Amino acid sequence: MFKKTLQISLSVLAVGFIVGYAYFAFRGYIHGPEIIIYEPINGSIISTSTIVIKGQALRVQEIVLSGRPIFIDEKGNFTETLLLFPGYNVSLIKATDKFGRIIEYKLELVYKE
Repeated sequence: MFKKTLQISLSVLAVGFIVGYAYFAFRGYIHGPEIIIYEPINGSIISTSTIVIKGQALRVQEIVLSGRPIFIDEKGNFTETLLLFPGYNVSLIKATDKFGRIIEYKLELVYKE
C-alpha cells in the first residue's frame, strides 16, 4: 500500500514539475510583447513642440517609433524625444518579440501653441 502511494505521489510530482517547467520556458510566448507608456498620457494636449516619451517594452526583441529604432535598457525602459507639429499628431510604436508577434501602440497627442 505504501509503495503504491509513493509511486502515485512521485508521478504527480514529476508531472507537476514538467508542467511548471513548460510554463516557465514558454511564458514569453504565452504573454507576448507589451508596450507601456508612462508619459505623456495618450490624448493629451501639449503646449511645447518637443516632448519626451517615457515607457517600457516587455518581452520584445525590436521596438520602433514611427519607423526608427528605439533603444531600451536591460529592464525594457526607454526614453525618446519627439517633435510635434501644430495640431493633431499620431506616433506609432511597434514592437516585435522573438517569436515574430507584433504589438502596436498608437500615441495620439494634440499640440496647441
